[in-house]
Amino acid sequence: MADGNKIPRRVLHTSDFHLETLNDRACHSLQALVGLVVKMKVDLVVIAGDLFDHNRVDNNLVSFVVEQLRRLPVDVVILPGNHDCLVPDSVYHRHELWKDIPNVRIIRDPQGETLDLPGAGIEVWGKPIDSYDGGKIRPLDGVAQPRENGQWHIAVAHGYYVGDNFPVFPSLHISHQEIATSCQDYVALGHYPVFRCVCSEPVKAYYSDSPSLHGAVTIVDFNEETGVQVNRHSLEL
Repeated sequence: MADGNKIPRRVLHTSDFHLETLNDRACHSLQALVGLVVKMKVDLVVIAGDLFDHNRVDNNLVSFVVEQLRRLPVDVVILPGNHDCLVPDSVYHRHELWKDIPNVRIIRDPQGETLDLPGAGIEVWGKPIDSYDGGKIRPLDGVAQPRENGQWHIAVAHGYYVGDNFPVFPSLHISHQEIATSCQDYVALGHYPVFRCVCSEPVKAYYSDSPSLHGAVTIVDFNEETGVQVNRHSLEL
């Protein structure tokens, strides 16, 4: 929600690459994304889960991903999803491969955490998936209320949007009420691999497209005069 004096920003929101092997379509889409970030003058990249297809991927693939993300001139926020969940054998625990890449931030706190990105003028809150079955995780439960600090506020969540019909067993479920009362400027969703708006007021919430499946990402423009504008953008594969 607007709190004054916010600088216009552009965010690339993506998810569900499902990278599995070197030189597959997902790898080519990641390379295309890097080029698009520079071309579109993006200020932040948010990956809303399932960057990798599983936690057994080869180290060579992880090294490739790290090198691609290192090329980006902006911060990158990664949320572990249900495929690349933050379990003891998670790909994100291979610390020797992820070190020395200061522009990449991985959301790790299972209770949820806020990442302050002053260079981008943005704060990002997220809660990683930390079990293979999802347990009873509700990806937006406990979302931090944004501070009035002149920054834009984004929540990132990986799960199923269920509207107002909240199931008895809320594993990975995201309700309309959780989005509407989050007071965020935007909610970046992952897990459903198709570009889709699930809430337009009072908070915009979208699933991004899957770069590897459909060759597209979501571009979100934040501007106090024009509001939050969300558009699907095709990659040059």
